[in-house]
Amino acid sequence: MGSGARGPSQRQLRVGEVIRQRLAEVLARDDLEAKILKKTSITVTEVRITPDLRQASVYVMPLGGMHLSEIVDKLNVEAPRLKKAALAGLHLKYVPNI
Repeated sequence: MGSGARGPSQRQLRVGEVIRQRLAEVLARDDLEAKILKKTSITVTEVRITPDLRQASVYVMPLGGMHLSEIVDKLNVEAPRLKKAALAGLHLKYVPNI
């Protein structure tokens, strides 16, 4: 019958979209420390979250696609601050790691 492979649940999609919106707001405020992040417009294209809602993969794209690897490296360094700023007040049992 079915292969067992299913898409994300409605809850995963909803939580992922809320995280995407909040991260986009934080990135738009320009309160990041790295200079390259301050002078680049970054779009959060997608957030995929695990079924247990504990891990979230965030997909981003800088405007023009320039310096992508450097920007991703800097965002990974800033991830704890981004998580705190974006996910504060989110009412979940577990706050996902991004």
